[in-house]
Amino acid sequence: MAASLEKRALLLKLMSMNHYDMEENSREERLCEFKIAYGASLRAVDGLLQKFCPDMDTAARRDFLYAFFPFIYGIYPYTVVTDKQKNAMEQAKVGYVYYSIYELACACAKKLLA
Repeated sequence: MAASLEKRALLLKLMSMNHYDMEENSREERLCEFKIAYGASLRAVDGLLQKFCPDMDTAARRDFLYAFFPFIYGIYPYTVVTDKQKNAMEQAKVGYVYYSIYELACACAKKLLA
């Protein structure tokens, strides 16, 4: 899953922007198409969990899905940082650690499955 997300940085960028406004201002047929794809992605990940984590019951899989999907929608801003943001963090002595999409998604999935 993490490798698949790494290849979809633009999707993550769009999803991390103002998602509510994007959906609110979309034509209904386009929003429906998006929701069909979203539902398919939920079912696909649930299928992966059923196959590779057979000990997880329906409730555990649902808990994973509704922790992981909100996480990935906000992952982009943590992986792509502008020079201006870097400078501001350095000046603020934030000590920020830079991770790739893959690294963050994989770490989250591992924690949720532990």
